[in-house]
Amino acid sequence: MSGLRVYSTSVTGSREVRIKSQQSEVTRILDGKRIQYQLVDISQDNALRDEMRALAGNPKATPPQIVNGDQYCGDYELFVEAVEQNTLQEFLNQACPEFPCWTPSPHSPQPSPGHEGPFDQLPVIPNLTLESLPQCRPLLLPPL
Repeated sequence: MSGLRVYSTSVTGSREVRIKSQQSEVTRILDGKRIQYQLVDISQDNALRDEMRALAGNPKATPPQIVNGDQYCGDYELFVEAVEQNTLQEFLNQACPEFPCWTPSPHSPQPSPGHEGPFDQLPVIPNLTLESLPQCRPLLLPPL
C-alpha cells in the first residue's frame, strides 16, 4: 500500500472510549491541514490488525497508528507531540506539504552575516522605494 494511512477501528468497547477520541483527533487534525490519508478499519479484518501491529513493531499496538507507504510514522502520542512541536510533516515522512515550497531564486539577496532572521529570507522587490509608493493622507484622530 502507498500513501498515508491511519489505522483505526469502528468497533470499540466501553473501556476503549480513549481510542475513539484519539482516532477522532488524528483525523480532525489531518482534515484541518488538508492532508490526504486513507482510513484503514482493522475491525473489518484480523489481517489488517496484524498488518498494523507488524508495521508498528508491537504485537499489542492499538489504533490509531499512522503509516506512510511501508514506513511506520508512530502512534497517537507521537502524532500529538509532532503537532505540538510543529513537526507534523517530518513525522508523516513528507518532505514538503501539498503546497509548493518557496525556494529563493539565484537572484534573491543573501542574508547579511549574523542576520538570519525570518525577514532576511523575504524576496526583495526591485526598484521599490518609499517615493514609489502611493502617497497616503495621514489619518487624523480627535484628541483624547
